[in-house]
Amino acid sequence: MLFSILVLVYIITNRGYCSPSLKWSVTLPISRYQGRVTLKKLFQTGWLVLALSGLLLQAALLLAQFLFAEPANARDLNYQHGFSLFNEQRYPADFSHFNYLNPDAPKGGRLVLSTGEDINNFSDEWDNTIEVAPGMSMTYDHLLIRADDELSGYYGKLAEGVAVTDDLHTIAFRLRPEARWHDGKPLTAHDVHYTYSYAKTTVDGTLFIDWIDSIEVLGDYEIVFHLAEKLTTSNLALFGYVQILPAHYWQGKNPSKATMVPPLGSGPYRVADFAQGRFVRYERVCDYWGRDLPVNRGRSNFDEIRFDVYRDGTVAREALRKSLFDAYVESDLRHWTSSYNIPARDEGLLLMTEAANGIFIGPQAVIAFNSRKAPFNNLLVREALVTAMDYDWLNRVLNHGLFEQPNSYFANSVFASSGLPEAAELEVLEPYRDQIPSRVFTDTYNNPQSSGFGRNREALLKARALLAKAGWKLDDGKLVNKDNEQFRIEFLSSSATQKRILLPYIDALNILGIDAWIRLVETAQLINRRREYDFDAMIQGYQMMVPPDLMGNYFLHSSAANSPVTGNVAGVADPVVDFLLEKLGAATTLEQMIASSRALDRVLLWSFYHVPLHAFSNQRIVHWNKFGRADLDYKHMNQSVFPVGWWYDEQKRTRIPGDVSADTHSCPDSLTSSVVQESPTGL
Repeated sequence: MLFSILVLVYIITNRGYCSPSLKWSVTLPISRYQGRVTLKKLFQTGWLVLALSGLLLQAALLLAQFLFAEPANARDLNYQHGFSLFNEQRYPADFSHFNYLNPDAPKGGRLVLSTGEDINNFSDEWDNTIEVAPGMSMTYDHLLIRADDELSGYYGKLAEGVAVTDDLHTIAFRLRPEARWHDGKPLTAHDVHYTYSYAKTTVDGTLFIDWIDSIEVLGDYEIVFHLAEKLTTSNLALFGYVQILPAHYWQGKNPSKATMVPPLGSGPYRVADFAQGRFVRYERVCDYWGRDLPVNRGRSNFDEIRFDVYRDGTVAREALRKSLFDAYVESDLRHWTSSYNIPARDEGLLLMTEAANGIFIGPQAVIAFNSRKAPFNNLLVREALVTAMDYDWLNRVLNHGLFEQPNSYFANSVFASSGLPEAAELEVLEPYRDQIPSRVFTDTYNNPQSSGFGRNREALLKARALLAKAGWKLDDGKLVNKDNEQFRIEFLSSSATQKRILLPYIDALNILGIDAWIRLVETAQLINRRREYDFDAMIQGYQMMVPPDLMGNYFLHSSAANSPVTGNVAGVADPVVDFLLEKLGAATTLEQMIASSRALDRVLLWSFYHVPLHAFSNQRIVHWNKFGRADLDYKHMNQSVFPVGWWYDEQKRTRIPGDVSADTHSCPDSLTSSVVQESPTGL
């Protein structure tokens, strides 16, 4: 083709089609025509015809390649029904349902739950700081879904196929053409592209999906994500958490702006009714496109799910006892042990159930010290503050001794460290021996222990010695530094209930000469001060998940330390921690992940960024005995399937006086009638 072009260029420039100053000489790569080519010679030998024919042939071939060839990106994509980075998936391509769900669960009935959140917003998208109405996630779908009985097995939901290249730098999805929005329009790759493209423009998105380099739509039902780094288990998880948005609905609107208009969704439920600050009621979508997918069989069994607002936990518990709603997740062990001793429980009508919560590991809450500022940037000071907490006393007095303080960031999992580091961990840690606390290699970490009675004098003496080593000394009962400035610490909080935990701790700090107090603020002010890092310490909810790299970067990576939206409240910014997190994310075998997580655990524990308060335990559910569930005796669960995997049991329901769960909106496949009851006023 190059030869044909050169010949034609010469002909054109020598026949006056170009400026006379642009006449070129062409040397042909053919021995008998070496030298200057003339138009007469070309005609005599047929070269012009050959040149034109060559150009036409090449143009035809290029056009055919463009029209019929498969896109280069898609040639090597091997689509599978699911994907896991390092363990074999439990379910084959032809599986019918997840083992922990009942594929024959009957549809129908109403489930009424309580919520402490006001119904003030229906948008749950990136950068939205106003709490979304509970249950809104049921109105959307995701590309993938994680199996609750696997460590990192993901299966297609919106995607009928997922493909990952060998270098882990590309992941592609082939969408199900039957997927539909609730308005009947098809859900396509353009909606997926819109969702992730919008997310990348937000502050939250820069924190969570900055690893997506570019997105390529190959057709209405195929989309490719090109990654700036190798795919990790935490990145893979995002495809199971990000709710796909309808591009046609959000055109000209801001998905991050709070709204009281329920947005268009594609999931098994839609908002049927609500009253701001009182309740929200969802109804099952009768013609939900994904009802019979293997990943969905046995899910979404209730015709209605309603959340009633109870702003006070005491009032909510009383309402449950009176059967005004159906189930309550009890997080306060005081009430779990004593608040449900009523005749209905003795009769088997009110049940107290513990469900698996293995997806969450480590501490459920921590006291985080702001290591961005002095004196909390001093390791000795942080160790002293951790040492001064008498958790055993706190647990005995407040929690009947039923909670457990975790000795690991990954407690209750194979990823938790214990004893001294073993060979695989040492291999990871050894290059950084001079950059991490020496006790990582020589000592076994344990939280401070006490009898749980009186003062923990031994711990307080140790804390005082650590503070003295850090340059703080007692002067007339006050702990001061070399500039005679007293040690002060303010605990920022928006919850009065946190006083129960903080006041005994403050009392111990006062004994050390520290001026400590609680600053109660409104939620909006707490969020703003947290975003500006204007705090000394605060209680933080901590939700580390299995495997640890799912949330590790969010809570611990330096890139999150100075982000306005972060779980890294303590400001952990350690290059060794960053390296270990990256090694954890890059693990391709379970053994590699265990070694990296245990090494990371040791470095964090001996750096004393947090006071761990209590470990995650089973989910405790108090509920009326009118439901069925399939996961009671299933031993492999990572988390409870409440409420999506439960179903309404008509026979059990008739035993409960005054119950009206059967009187609901219904679909053709429901076992119950279609009378809609007025929702009660929130209390």
